Amino acid sequence: MNLPDAIAAHVGDRRPVPVTDGQSGAEVYRFVGEGTDRFLKVGRGVARDLVEAETARLRWLVGRLPAPVIVAAVVTDDAAWLLTSAIPGVPAGDYIKADRAGRSVPIARQMAAFLQRLHDLPTADCPFDSGVAGWLPVVRRLVADDLVDVEDFDPEHAGWSAARVLARVEELAGHARGAVVLHGDFSLGNLIVGADGTIAGCIDVGRLGVGDPYRDIFIGWRDLGGFGEAPQRAFLDALDMDGFEEPRRALRHALDELF
Repeated sequence: MNLPDAIAAHVGDRRPVPVTDGQSGAEVYRFVGEGTDRFLKVGRGVARDLVEAETARLRWLVGRLPAPVIVAAVVTDDAAWLLTSAIPGVPAGDYIKADRAGRSVPIARQMAAFLQRLHDLPTADCPFDSGVAGWLPVVRRLVADDLVDVEDFDPEHAGWSAARVLARVEELAGHARGAVVLHGDFSLGNLIVGADGTIAGCIDVGRLGVGDPYRDIFIGWRDLGGFGEAPQRAFLDALDMDGFEEPRRALRHALDELF
């Protein structure tokens, strides 16, 4: 792998291990070896902009919420490179799978508490927009470039084309409400649980910004559904929610399908 000098200098003799379970569109590698591990994201095309966006957001998060620390970042005409520290621990989904009965509800409550910390950050301090209007040009480009995996759609949108889902987003866009600092992809894979069983931090923050809190709440709730209704209920209860409003929920669901 040909690395920019500024990246290579911090990788040293560590060896790259591809990470293939993300959906950012970027190439992701975990560099392992002597010393602490490093994560590298390389974005090209649409993913270049997302990696550059994540770099800016990680800089902003310092001192506000636990997240990876930037080790080095390089942007060229055709690519963006982001090398970060690794948060010690495992993704929340993997942590729950090791003991489904004993861990799903406690982690759901912790997720809600972590999310509340994020959503309580002052929006006036956050320079990033994660509202529907801000993301519409991005998802339109993804659809136009045929970069949406329609085979990965949830049952609610099974058999739909990407264009049809985009039309649904455009139809419902006016139902977005509220303004908080949100993560943008608050999934089990983007929350790291430390050795003490608590959430140690979040990763993949390229969509962080001010927007409708339902974006985070829906994604977290949907992921917890893989472990049954009890953690979903615990998550919403901890957020003091009885359920979702329609068509606000439908908007969040349709928009998430396009990433």
